[in-house]
Amino acid sequence: MKNALTLIVTSALLFSACKKDSSLMDKKGETANASSELTEKMVFEDGNNPDEVLGSSNGTNERTSKSSHVYIESNDASQNVILVFQQQRDGRLTLESQTASGGKGFGGGLASEGALALDRRNNLLFAVNAGSNSVSSFKIKNDGSLELLSTESTKGEKPVSVTAHDHYVYVVNSGSSDITGFIVDGKGKLSPIVGSHQTLSSTGADPAQISFTPDGDALFISEKGDNKITAFRVNAYGVAYNKVVNQSVGNTPFGFDFVRDQFMVVSNADGGNAGTSSCTSYRNLDNLHINSVNGKVNNGQTAVCWVGTTSFGRFAFAANTGSNTISAFFVDQSGKLFLIPWVNEKAGEKPADIIVSSDNEFVYNINGGSHTLGEYKRGSLGKLQNIGYINSLPDFAAGLVSF
Repeated sequence: MKNALTLIVTSALLFSACKKDSSLMDKKGETANASSELTEKMVFEDGNNPDEVLGSSNGTNERTSKSSHVYIESNDASQNVILVFQQQRDGRLTLESQTASGGKGFGGGLASEGALALDRRNNLLFAVNAGSNSVSSFKIKNDGSLELLSTESTKGEKPVSVTAHDHYVYVVNSGSSDITGFIVDGKGKLSPIVGSHQTLSSTGADPAQISFTPDGDALFISEKGDNKITAFRVNAYGVAYNKVVNQSVGNTPFGFDFVRDQFMVVSNADGGNAGTSSCTSYRNLDNLHINSVNGKVNNGQTAVCWVGTTSFGRFAFAANTGSNTISAFFVDQSGKLFLIPWVNEKAGEKPADIIVSSDNEFVYNINGGSHTLGEYKRGSLGKLQNIGYINSLPDFAAGLVSF
């Protein structure tokens, strides 16, 4: 209650100042113009924003004894390796171990989101091996370390993204513009699902990400090459069928994440054109024919590509690869998306994969140009505070998950 009361009082003061001056002053005295609609929604939600840091019960003092870990793949052309980092209580990461994936990386940028995926229920991790056209499964041990369980061909060329739900796994192949499904047995072994192979909207789809919907009943794939978002129904046997091709609202749809089982926030890189990036929130996921909630929400940055959302889907953070910044968006209860103008956090060079930690307190991102891993602590009203960098990541590191 004390934290919630502090949030309400602090936020009310901010709102009052905003109405008086039509601006919000941060600690550095920089003015960020914010629409009254956004500020009002963020401040006066009657305690219905569980993702707001000051009002949440996710503080480090209440964290369980289980350690959190962050995983990245090296994507090295000679041998793909999964790097395991332990998350300390202050959010900083420490490299603990490395495990060979059983395949080869691409040795270049994957231009994708989701090179790694988790099955939290069964303590499994999955990784694409883009250089050997395969996917691997790993057991996550109690101490966070990994045991390689299975490696299988993806039946396509250059797998770049993987997704898991219950005992099913799907991979999208960028080189062959298709998807393939696998069933996972009780020992974590992958076996191809007969009839699961499906092609995307075109041979030039250039997919960036594949992901199950939260209920596991459908798959969505963003296609950078033809500005489409393709969806498939998934039946009780794990077979993808009933392809639906949606036109993307923005150009070059890239990374995406689901929020509150109802909406999908997608980045629009707009071909890397300077200052024209945006994100879009979509609804009507159940029937696969998606519609935007409020169109393209521009952030004034370049090449926004990767997206990560908070646990309850009220905030989305996006990495702007061409601007070396991280933007923040607010998702209201109706799924409407708002740029948070006072958040334009400096990142490393060419920021890429971005996630919110499993405890909902920190944000991490890979910087492909400076080969670093950025560490940020979440603050109130969407703010981020940089708390350090991990240096000397592999040159083509990809994929980022927290468990």
